[in-house]
Amino acid sequence: MKRNAINQLIAWKDSKNNQPIWISGIKGVGKTYLALDFAKSFYEGNLYVNFETNAAIRSLIQKECTSVDQDHNIIELLCLHFQIPTEYVGNLLFILDEIGVCPEAVTMLQDLVRAGSNVPIVVISSEVVEHESELFTECKMYPMEFDEYLVAEGNEWYAEVIKGHFQTSRKVPEIVHKELLNSFDDYLLVGGMPAAVNDFLSMEGNQNTSEVHLNLYRNLVERAMKHTNESESLKISQVFDVMTTQLMKENKKFQYRFIRKGATYTLYKEAISYLVDNSYLYKCTKNTYDKNNEEIANDTLQFKLFMPDVGILNTLINMNEDFLTTDENLRQKTIIENYMMQSLTARGYTPNFWESNSLAKIDFIINTKDGIVPIETKTMENSRGKSIGIFKATHEVPYSIRVSSKNFEFTNHVKNIPYYAIFCLK
Repeated sequence: MKRNAINQLIAWKDSKNNQPIWISGIKGVGKTYLALDFAKSFYEGNLYVNFETNAAIRSLIQKECTSVDQDHNIIELLCLHFQIPTEYVGNLLFILDEIGVCPEAVTMLQDLVRAGSNVPIVVISSEVVEHESELFTECKMYPMEFDEYLVAEGNEWYAEVIKGHFQTSRKVPEIVHKELLNSFDDYLLVGGMPAAVNDFLSMEGNQNTSEVHLNLYRNLVERAMKHTNESESLKISQVFDVMTTQLMKENKKFQYRFIRKGATYTLYKEAISYLVDNSYLYKCTKNTYDKNNEEIANDTLQFKLFMPDVGILNTLINMNEDFLTTDENLRQKTIIENYMMQSLTARGYTPNFWESNSLAKIDFIINTKDGIVPIETKTMENSRGKSIGIFKATHEVPYSIRVSSKNFEFTNHVKNIPYYAIFCLK
């Protein structure tokens, strides 16, 4: 599966940058596959080491770090262990996977970088790992976006069509527009986790999709709980347990009462921060802006949490009997908003939401090179809202964005974007 992040790795290689590149993201987003595919395409070979599964290597590194006489750097140590001749080192890509479980390896690697090593190294971590970021080129990975999904199903030209029409705001031919909406519906069902996408495409259907999602979800929850103490682990589990209920409300602001009676911000802020910092969940905070669009308040007590993958959320909703009779429009809006947050985050944005005395609300506001841009999401093509108008009456904005099933259009400073084109935002 071709991933957009491959372009970052190619640029890193071409830049002759002596810094290792550090790839981070939740387990299952394709970090290891990307690194190995990159090595296969651009290097004569690779040395892959997984610190999570290779206890012998962890022990070797730890022993070296406690030794009074440290004669070897981490690369020399690995070459000795795996009996790699010195003359081969320059042609190999070293892939250090899940390095966070071995802090000594991080320390040795940073010492190597400071000493001026020119060995190409890819570092992979599924959790936030304390390291000197200035010594590394950072690469953040997320679940596959819709354009990556199109490439995976063999419709790369569709992605190019979308990009072209996004730039010009010209309508896509109606037959193509309908095909893209149908493909987008499949994407919302499958999501962007490579295992689910691969199964859906290879099986030519969604027979196993829910099972794949549930396995991925269980692994994510278990992993999140694994790296915290017992008290925080329980709170993390409780937050995950109420996520679908939180999102299936009309008002999607996170409410502690759904966790348990007496739950408060103070009790759960560390657990939520951990989940957000490690991309297990995405956080959209309420912000207030003055008439000059200066951010004047960030309400840490009012926020929305979203799932890391829209496909997993879709499965969790489908398998919960409490939501079988839920209004279809609410269900669709929940799925679309999660997709929006997921895609905007992958695009590098930190979206906020905005409300005005309960009279108006805007789902997402992003900060672009042109200024702040409000985004409304609509679940019906002809739906119209007044919230953007209320916001624009008191704030200077270059334009606004309305996301719906409607074809491309740009009128009255409103850019109408079909759901499937969000990956074009830069």
